Amino acid sequence: MRLNFPKNVFTAFGVLFIISAVIIPIQNLIVWGPDWVAGFYIGPEFTAEKFSIAVIGLGIFMIFYGYRKRNYFGIKS
Repeated sequence: MRLNFPKNVFTAFGVLFIISAVIIPIQNLIVWGPDWVAGFYIGPEFTAEKFSIAVIGLGIFMIFYGYRKRNYFGIKS
């Protein structure tokens, strides 16, 4: 059974995750300023800013996985 994914769908989702995760910190920097937002990154609570860092990491992983999976199945560009 061969999996028929569109061409490099994991890279597309990875880019989508990264773009959507960057919106939260940029919005908070514009609204509250860098001094107030820095407390969200270093505080003990689980905040949206920390979650956005995790989603950016997931997006980067999906991009690398998409290129590796494409090469694994022998799909040519």
